[in-house]
Amino acid sequence: MLSLETTYLNMRLRSPLVVSASPLSLNIENIKRMEAAGAGAVVLFSLFEEQVRNEQRRHEYFEAHPKATEANAATLYPEQQFYHLTVEEYLAHIRKAKESVGIPIIASLNAQSLGGWSECAQQIEAAGADALELNIYDWPTDMDRTADQIESNYLQILKVARESVKIPLAVKLTPFFTNVG
Repeated sequence: MLSLETTYLNMRLRSPLVVSASPLSLNIENIKRMEAAGAGAVVLFSLFEEQVRNEQRRHEYFEAHPKATEANAATLYPEQQFYHLTVEEYLAHIRKAKESVGIPIIASLNAQSLGGWSECAQQIEAAGADALELNIYDWPTDMDRTADQIESNYLQILKVARESVKIPLAVKLTPFFTNVG
């Protein structure tokens, strides 16, 4: 039988088919089906930097104000319903996916700044993700920012990520780049 094995992010894959981040990966049974259909790896749905920051702020608020009630503080931060899972649930989902399939599980972080999410990247690594996809989301709407400045921001985020974790990293780029390579 023909071998489709390949290497991606320094990981050996049984096929070059890598399922991209989508809500389909919310369900472990779907991930099992992806593996059965021949996927070489699965990228989980994205965890958003602003979600990580909001959860950190919420936690800090309740630590500083232990008598605050959920009813009083419920409107301090955006509704969590927008996000698929909390950070803790996302980490548990990584662990469950790793237990359930034999293909690499690649976590996805949607980031836009240097801070806030690097600790979460470490938690993702500790949860067992085989790699991390950084979906750096920086709309180039400021007409005074040069392409060099935008690209420099991406490189700084990648540098911080590389210093934060040892697992392989992939960067998902927008189509707005003028100088790739």
